[in-house]
Amino acid sequence: MTISFSDSYKIEFKVYDALGALDPILGIDTRLFIDPLLVKNTKIPEFQTAGSKIEKYFESILTLLKASQKEDDIFWNQAFKNFKSSEINGLSIGYGKDNDGGGGIGKIKKLEILRNLKQILDAGTDDPMIFELIGGFQDGIGPDLISDLISNILIDDLIAYTQRICSELNISLVELKFSKNYGAKKLPKNILNDKPVILVPKEFLRDLPIADSFMDIDWICKHNDELRRYLNSVIEGSFKKITVKEQKGHIRKAIVDDPEFLKEILEAYRNQPPQYYNYFDDPKGETVWYEASKNYAKEYPLSLKLSKQPTLDDIYGIVEKICEHFKVLIEDNQLCKLLYDKDGKKKPESAAQLLFFGIANAYCVANNIDISPESDAGRGPVDFKFSNGANTKVLVEVKLTSNSKLKKGFESQLPIYQRAEKSQKGIYLVIHNIEISDQRWEDFLKLTQNSGLSNLKMIDINAIPKPSASVADE
Repeated sequence: MTISFSDSYKIEFKVYDALGALDPILGIDTRLFIDPLLVKNTKIPEFQTAGSKIEKYFESILTLLKASQKEDDIFWNQAFKNFKSSEINGLSIGYGKDNDGGGGIGKIKKLEILRNLKQILDAGTDDPMIFELIGGFQDGIGPDLISDLISNILIDDLIAYTQRICSELNISLVELKFSKNYGAKKLPKNILNDKPVILVPKEFLRDLPIADSFMDIDWICKHNDELRRYLNSVIEGSFKKITVKEQKGHIRKAIVDDPEFLKEILEAYRNQPPQYYNYFDDPKGETVWYEASKNYAKEYPLSLKLSKQPTLDDIYGIVEKICEHFKVLIEDNQLCKLLYDKDGKKKPESAAQLLFFGIANAYCVANNIDISPESDAGRGPVDFKFSNGANTKVLVEVKLTSNSKLKKGFESQLPIYQRAEKSQKGIYLVIHNIEISDQRWEDFLKLTQNSGLSNLKMIDINAIPKPSASVADE
């Protein structure tokens, strides 16, 4: 079962949302991240000193690194010890490896970060804000790890905020451990696994931190002639030809070689007016799918029945019916609108996957059917398993025609279904979000029709928005 935090405590979404906290979907991480610039501008009472906390924390690390003469001396070891990188459970944001869990920063990665920071310090830059740009020059560091770092620094504030929101909503709190490096605190319980839930203000979150735009290789090269000339000579002008790791290496070299240029980057970053994620338009498809799925299940009910001891074919029949109904909702009932932003730009494939996952879950819950759609954080293939534990399943994979690997994805599934003909069935759900060439579509159809598999079916859905009646009549 998948359920939102507000639903799990039977709180009306509008009432909950008015308080400004993200409504986490229990069991699925929302891929948004805490942006330190957004935290610093807040008026939320629990976070009035958050900006200074972040700055003082980063300053303390840099002071120790500056005093260090070599690795493993007393200053270096203290900087390593003070670098907060604990995994915090219960935030339900980012790219947590486990549902609702944080990733944390490993010892090796922490060591690499400190070495790079030491190099930048020795080159003449000691602005603590450099920490917020780590993701631009440190390989393997993305927005989720920066978000984890800020969460560690502000964990007491986040807990106080969670406690206040829960108090206003009359949600009971219990003593729960949220990290091996912190003591238990009074927090709300995740009803699915009895683990803690830590709430985050919506206004702190973005799909990508502002810092990313200032440490992007294209932006850097527009503002650094020497690096641009060098890269043009090496890669013939196309930055896309080099890996992300190589890009970050070039950026790191540029800011070490030219401390004044780094100061310019930091100043531009500091003066950038931050904007939090647009939850209404939801350009990445991360937030609206859950409420939309519930509403569609109510407005367009679907009757589903399943025996107490269902066979694989019985489960497949239910799943196929859900897929065909999903097709109708997309093609005839405006559900396709959720696959595009307000400007008509296509949302990523993960938006379609989350939307199907939400619709499937909503209809199973509405019909009290003992099938639990399961997925890796709601994205990718969706497994439908009967709760009696039988070793049979029906898998649905959602693909967009804008995905260049549409055909390859189907080909990769063939051996799996050939080996599991008696225990697994599947549906390859193809959603048209762009006009696909006749040749490409014919090649794909031939592949699906000639697969020779009775346990793998393709269903195609037209999600290209139709013109309004007035436009169509012109």
